[in-house]
Amino acid sequence: MSLSAAKQYLSFPHLEAGLRADLEPLVKAAEGGDAKAITELEDRFFEPLAFGTGGLRGFMAAGLRRMNQPNVRRTTMALAAVAQRHAPGRKVAVVGYDTRINSEVFAAESAAVLAAAGYHVFLGQRPLPTPFLCFAMKALGSACGVIITASHNPKEYNGFKAYNDLGGQVVDPWDAEIEAHMATLPVVPVPPVAPEGRISPIPQEVEAAYLALGMDLLQDLKPFTPARILYTPFHGTGIAFVPALFEQAGLPLAVSPSQGLQDGSFPTAPRPNPEELAAYAAPLREAEAMDAEVILANDPDADRIGVVAKRHGVWELMSGNDLAALTLDYLCSGKGRKGAVVSTVVTSDFMAEVARHHGLPVVWTLTGFKNIAVCMDRLDQLGEAYAFGAEESYGMLLPPSLRDKDGVTAALVVAEMAGHYKAKGQTLFEAVEALMARVGTFHNRLVNLEDPRPGGAKRFAEAMGRIRTAGLATFGGERVVSWEDFQTGLWHSEGRSETILDRPDRRAVALPIPASNALKFRLESGAFAAFRPSGTEPKLKVYLQSRTDSALLDRMEAEARALLGL
Repeated sequence: MSLSAAKQYLSFPHLEAGLRADLEPLVKAAEGGDAKAITELEDRFFEPLAFGTGGLRGFMAAGLRRMNQPNVRRTTMALAAVAQRHAPGRKVAVVGYDTRINSEVFAAESAAVLAAAGYHVFLGQRPLPTPFLCFAMKALGSACGVIITASHNPKEYNGFKAYNDLGGQVVDPWDAEIEAHMATLPVVPVPPVAPEGRISPIPQEVEAAYLALGMDLLQDLKPFTPARILYTPFHGTGIAFVPALFEQAGLPLAVSPSQGLQDGSFPTAPRPNPEELAAYAAPLREAEAMDAEVILANDPDADRIGVVAKRHGVWELMSGNDLAALTLDYLCSGKGRKGAVVSTVVTSDFMAEVARHHGLPVVWTLTGFKNIAVCMDRLDQLGEAYAFGAEESYGMLLPPSLRDKDGVTAALVVAEMAGHYKAKGQTLFEAVEALMARVGTFHNRLVNLEDPRPGGAKRFAEAMGRIRTAGLATFGGERVVSWEDFQTGLWHSEGRSETILDRPDRRAVALPIPASNALKFRLESGAFAAFRPSGTEPKLKVYLQSRTDSALLDRMEAEARALLGL
């Protein structure tokens, strides 16, 4: 079946020459009985690349389940058609891209499709951060947007993020309609011709307005002594704005000599992920040489932020949970924050406890900033302010006007925060410890599991089914006091079941949390274990929280692996 699908793919006369050259030898080898070629074709053609969390992501190559121009073209055509239905009065679109291989090519493809569909397209003229492009969508009143990025994935990957008329990643009903429309299109659509004058650069004044937005977030909290900070964009787009933002703020900043260079092959960080300390190897050497106190990092599309600092003289990566909680506390202690805090169901309770400490209500939602954006829109409808939103995977959103996480403006605020605690004689880790002394102790761990073999996603789905039906009474040596199945939308405890709500403490305005294949088990000490497979890749994440010690995390991780058969 996959061999015939590959041959049909090659039958399209307008298939790009590079993709044809990539696929033809593979088909010839498969026809000759080459087992490796047959397996590769099966992986490329057994199903289309899934339109998952906000778009596409995958290896770059020819094939249905790969990132390439036909898939970008097809998805953009579907996005344009759906945007015309949901935002018929707007004829503006924004397209941008990161530093990855082929990102500029894919962005040009998307821009041409949108221009041919009747939109005036504002196209980034250089690799630009995702948060800035989201800002540009709002500023320019776009009906939809496209950002070509694969975030923190290795160099072999690229991706396509689709945005709606509110400047957030597409959600229901847009996502389902886009996927349905894609199914009506040829797998290799004819390349469109963009009408003359329909594609323009993003205006310079939009960039100036974004920098001003970042400046407005400074807290001016005293005392303050600038921290010695080394910044790395992981060879990505953050370099376009972060140094300029710091210069405007008058804050000193050293840029990593090795990782400050834009390069989609990520030569010093094969996995440019701010969640992994291994990605910081080169900046750590540079930080030692310059006697830096803090390393700030953005992932390649600069929507996430990582912090490495010294704890007891040893460089350590701060968790996204701790950074979010500390940043929220800093914002509340500075100019003050009013409104609701939005957290995800797998994020530590630490941030929620800080919110309650400052008298702020908490809204819960599913993982992903597309869901946080929906909560922000809902707050707008209710006439409530938005104070802060974050998730454990190093994503924070400070400006209430945006609808996706922003690692650029967050970098400025975290740098200012580091200077405030330095003046008080504290490192960032000591500041976290002091905060826990006020609101309670939280230990957290993320266990990332991957199965890249064909069928990996299916095996993880089967594992989720085993856990769902296991009837867990204990976990990690503690009693399970309640568990939540987000697929059915039900909370269970001692024979009772209730709908899982986004605001259980404000039932008058609460809504059910949307369905998702995720499970969460709460233990008697306040610990929890949550399981969530990826929506786009053969991966599964296990989120662990302990309110006592890290030994409980070890026991929970061991039991989670056993349940998953790993």
